[in-house]
Amino acid sequence: MGDKIAWARQEDVPKVWVHEGLEYSHRLINSYDQGCSFSFHITTYEPHFDTIVEGDGVHEVVLYCLHGWSEQTDLSDGRTRTFRPGDAIYLPLNYRYRHVIGDGGLVVAVCCTPSRQPGEV
Repeated sequence: MGDKIAWARQEDVPKVWVHEGLEYSHRLINSYDQGCSFSFHITTYEPHFDTIVEGDGVHEVVLYCLHGWSEQTDLSDGRTRTFRPGDAIYLPLNYRYRHVIGDGGLVVAVCCTPSRQPGEV
């Protein structure tokens, strides 16, 4: 764990492309740079991106919608939810859902444990 207060700006960290041209993330806080046990990211999705998202069996994740919207369908049971500003979603170690981004794109805050590294997808 870090022992000092640390600041980070989106403009000062590398843009990590998760899906080239469709989804990118700025890893603002992480174990490598700040010694934090979790990582905090801002992830941006382009409009109309349609993808399947799966847990990796390692990371627990919380998403918080800042801007835009998407439709999320849990593929384990068919539940569908519109994800919009003010909504949060908890993703356990193992999950699978369809994620369809709305016409205005989507910006989410992401908290992930254990910490992802700055360039890790």
